[in-house]
Amino acid sequence: MQGWTNPPQGAQAEAPAASFSSHAPVFTPADLRKLIFKRKWLILATTLIGIAVAVYHIVTTTPQYQASSRINIDLGRSANIGVESVIQQNSNYFEDPDIELQTQLEIMRSQTVAMDVIKALDLYHKKPFSDVFADHPYNGQLTPSQRAALVGMFQGSTQINVVPGTGLVDVQFMDSDPVIAMEAANAIVDAYMQRNLQARYQGTTRISDWLAQQLSGLKKQVEANQKALAQYVRKHDIVTTGPEGGSLITDSLSTVNEQLAEAQADRIVKEARYKMALTRNPELLVSVAPGTILGSLRAQQAGLMVEAAQLRSKFGPQYPKVREINKQLASVQADIDTEINSLTKRFAEEYNTAVKTEQLLQARLDNLKQEAYRESASAAQFDILKHSAESAAELYNALQLRLQEAGVTAGLSSNDVDVIDRATIPVGPILPQKRSDLMFGLVGGLAGGFILAFALEMLDDSLHSSEETEAISHLPTLAVVPHFPAKGDAVQKVGRQKLLPDLVSYLEPHSLGAEAFRSLRSSILLSAVDREPKILLITSSFAEEGKSTIAANLAISFAQREEKVLLVDTDLRRGTTHLKFGLSNRSGLSSVLARESGKEAYERPLPDLPGLTVLSRGPIPPNPGEMLASHSMEAILRQWRSEYDRIVLDSSPVLAVSDPLSLGSQIDGVLILVRAGVTRKKALLKTRELLRRANARIMGTVVNDADLRLENYYTYSKRYGYDYRRSYGAGYGASDENT
Repeated sequence: MQGWTNPPQGAQAEAPAASFSSHAPVFTPADLRKLIFKRKWLILATTLIGIAVAVYHIVTTTPQYQASSRINIDLGRSANIGVESVIQQNSNYFEDPDIELQTQLEIMRSQTVAMDVIKALDLYHKKPFSDVFADHPYNGQLTPSQRAALVGMFQGSTQINVVPGTGLVDVQFMDSDPVIAMEAANAIVDAYMQRNLQARYQGTTRISDWLAQQLSGLKKQVEANQKALAQYVRKHDIVTTGPEGGSLITDSLSTVNEQLAEAQADRIVKEARYKMALTRNPELLVSVAPGTILGSLRAQQAGLMVEAAQLRSKFGPQYPKVREINKQLASVQADIDTEINSLTKRFAEEYNTAVKTEQLLQARLDNLKQEAYRESASAAQFDILKHSAESAAELYNALQLRLQEAGVTAGLSSNDVDVIDRATIPVGPILPQKRSDLMFGLVGGLAGGFILAFALEMLDDSLHSSEETEAISHLPTLAVVPHFPAKGDAVQKVGRQKLLPDLVSYLEPHSLGAEAFRSLRSSILLSAVDREPKILLITSSFAEEGKSTIAANLAISFAQREEKVLLVDTDLRRGTTHLKFGLSNRSGLSSVLARESGKEAYERPLPDLPGLTVLSRGPIPPNPGEMLASHSMEAILRQWRSEYDRIVLDSSPVLAVSDPLSLGSQIDGVLILVRAGVTRKKALLKTRELLRRANARIMGTVVNDADLRLENYYTYSKRYGYDYRRSYGAGYGASDENT
């Protein structure tokens, strides 16, 4: 069955020594199908639990009815006549309409509105509110805990939301009684409107009372301020000189201040010139005094210096003309020094004059400031008294007008709430929503099942398919042996032999299991066409993974090919090959190696397969590991190689004992057995590494007891009519059938 087999390509012996795939795994639809098959009962159970929870919720939930009233809150409507601006200034209004609307919604959700409705409808004595008084009956007074419980239940049943895309508001109330639901929804609107009207009327009344109180004292204050202003003018003889209230002192102060600023600027310039003169730098002085002879002297000096340098370079320093020019340079330098002294003296005199001028103007300014301070004291007090009198008079006139308006319009407040639709008795309950709850239970249970399945899959360290085995071990999977049933309760008698029913290659040659072993045989033969492996070792990580079953059926498959085959049980501790063929086990490999038995230990249990010879393990020796690693074992392997076409060794598990490792270098090929759902990933990797260290030639793996539905090619069997549906799914047989 090539659909179950992945033969190695060419003469491949071993895959690279990598523990995991270098590529990140990709979850495919085929992997999802495998997951569903593996965890179908978990997913089904979780889905049923979700549906059961939904049904329980539907059955136990008390039907709830919801009534709805729709209103329009027009925040732009004028709510007061005459004193609107005063109320708005004293109210906590927001400029953002959305914030204002949300404020009104919170008012409708408030405890005050809730308690007003509870009192109006007498909900104290109606379910479920009456449950609050189960321990302490209602006597007209509420304890804090009872009030909190009532308000909490009421607010929990109330929903107040803005209709999307509009300014309308839906007020909804839910209760088990449809009449109460209707009455409560309407009562909430009525309570809110009543509270809105009362708040506006009370606000207008409070403002009117406050205005009346303020006017009484404000009138006396206005009169007192005017009298004080008149007395102060007469006492200080205050006379202004212009429309802006200026005076002669302030004009003089401004003029002197401007003159002082000019003097300070002049002093700063002359001080800078004087300091530059003190440096005695001719170039700087020429820049600040360009009209003097200093510039011509500097030019004359420069010309003489150039001429002297040219003559020195040509005739030397003692040349008469050079000496004459040096005398001229000394005379010019003396003139320059004299001019510098003259400029320095002149700049010093100008600077001193500027300093004295600045000092005189500063003294004049200080005197004018003192006079201005004395004059300003009287003028400032005059302005204060004048402003106070004018402000008090304006405020008095404005408040008097507002008071007259408030007295007329205190009771004329208009409401800004319109009732669009009043609540009516609901037709049917909104809870429970049977269809939605059942769908939610189904989807939730199914999702929970898949989540648990994925979680278990991530936590599951066992191997289940050939793809997983190849991805982990990097070894080819030579064959996939399906989970096959056992016919009968115990053994099957063939002639005088009592065979265990798991020898399917012999007992059921047309079954899926037998075809899998023929595929394994083909994979072994194709693994090395030029040099076929003669000695094959079947091993696994731990016990009870199916080594004896695989070895026996593989040997039968080779014998059916008319080869001379020897099946040897090298598990000298717990070998079970003799049980599968109904042999006595009084002699076997252990007695042959100990030279206690000869040819009588080799038996041919199947008369119609004369090419099959079986050598059981024999009596358990005290030192099985040493016997397998002995020279006698090497010699007998060489003997078998010359006498038989194929030798199949059924060995002990690698991770349990080290017996198979001693045979590794003498074996043509090792098959690592992986039992689906049992063998762990780390165990397979450890087994592979130990065999490599023992220089064993690992041909590949064999996946045993596999669920073909987890293989992407499992539908192959249907095309060949192997009666897959009828045979698959029964028990695997006795506990020792695949061991």
